[in-house]
Amino acid sequence: LLVERHARGLGIGRRLVDESLRRLHALRATALFLEVDGANKPAINLYKRLGFKKVGERPAYYEGPEGKTSALVMRLDLG
Repeated sequence: LLVERHARGLGIGRRLVDESLRRLHALRATALFLEVDGANKPAINLYKRLGFKKVGERPAYYEGPEGKTSALVMRLDLG
């Protein structure tokens, strides 16, 4: 899931994750993993508020204007 920069802060990301979680519950999924750029603090904060925990990291995974950043792997138990 991705929310374009100009649309961030409007609750769109939260609604996308909520809908994904509803669908996963209906499918009886037991866990959800995601990957997020370690420099994307607003997304990381959202995921933490929703109960995701960091379970891994891929150093220097993303290449951006400020150089390389890590990919954080996060997990949410659904069951």
